[in-house]
Amino acid sequence: MLETMKKEIVEHLEQAKEAGKMSAEEIERIVEDAVAKAAQSAKEGAVEINTIAKEAVSAAVKELEAAGYESKETVEAAVRGAVEGVQKSAKEAMQTVEKEMLQAKYRLEQEKAELSAKLKDALEGAKEAANEFVDEGKEHIEEAVNELKLKSAEMLGLMEATIRQSVKTVIEEGEEVEQKVSRITQEAVENALSEARLSAQRIKEVSEAAIVSAIEAAQEAGEKVEETAKGAIEGAQKAVLAKIEEAKAEMKKVQEDAKEFVEEDILQTKEDLEAINAAFMEALEEVSQKADELSDAAREAVRQKIDEMRAKASQIREKAKEAAEEALETLKQKGEEAAYSAKEKAKEALDEAKEEIEELAQRMLKIAKGALSGMVEGAKNAMKEER
Repeated sequence: MLETMKKEIVEHLEQAKEAGKMSAEEIERIVEDAVAKAAQSAKEGAVEINTIAKEAVSAAVKELEAAGYESKETVEAAVRGAVEGVQKSAKEAMQTVEKEMLQAKYRLEQEKAELSAKLKDALEGAKEAANEFVDEGKEHIEEAVNELKLKSAEMLGLMEATIRQSVKTVIEEGEEVEQKVSRITQEAVENALSEARLSAQRIKEVSEAAIVSAIEAAQEAGEKVEETAKGAIEGAQKAVLAKIEEAKAEMKKVQEDAKEFVEEDILQTKEDLEAINAAFMEALEEVSQKADELSDAAREAVRQKIDEMRAKASQIREKAKEAAEEALETLKQKGEEAAYSAKEKAKEALDEAKEEIEELAQRMLKIAKGALSGMVEGAKNAMKEER
């Protein structure tokens, strides 16, 4: 296979020379195509990738020398072609996965819409059943339906509107506004987060939506804006802490029981736990930046909470850290080898690549100095011309 690859490179370079097309672009394309074919075979264990790259570059440069076309530009083209050829099949595979993920995303949205429609129909059917009863029977059915609607408000697309209406009522009553808003927001966020697996992104989206909805209600009412903002943030934070505790308990359960689990799920959970504090802070930042929508009182309340979380140990960060450690312990106890998050793997790789980093830094510095030198020389020439 290596001989076939080298033969193809040599033959195509000879053809390019005869046709007068020995450009850097053509050299790169020839090497890339030949290497890509060889790399495809390497997937099946035929030969190591570094050997393919080495042999390809060697064959190309030797042919360039023999043809009298060796230069910095053509050699760089050969090297680029070898590297790009190796990456070509991997890039194609990644593109296929990305396409599948995009398709899955749209399928997921479609399934969510269908689930919401079925949920509405089921709740409506259950409510209609209440008409067949009187007194307590009817009352119990209707209460149960409303309770289920409340728990599924986010799925039904009613969470924000429900929060706004509830907060308006609390403000009209005028008593213990901050505490009641906190409880309302906590309930709404907890219910929304219970509908899907733990996800830092979902925590950000749901928390932001709930806090903004509560603040909007207070601003529409024209009073108790600061108390509402503080209560909404507190409630969302409590809901997130409850979700973290739930994840931690689940990790303990996996450790104690012979429960089946998927390694990737726990790794993803660990990474999400590590990202939760930043996600919640980002949600608050985005709320505070809604310049056209937030009053000064609401923005000040949000900024105070952000400053508070930065100034001292965040409860979310500490609890999430504990839960993440529990997830890591779960992986260790189950004897899994991949007990690191992607971030830790990247750090490990950087620690092992100090020599390469130094080489790259020196090269970057050389390029920068060269560019600066060129600018200075250009300026001198321009001054001479002016004189």
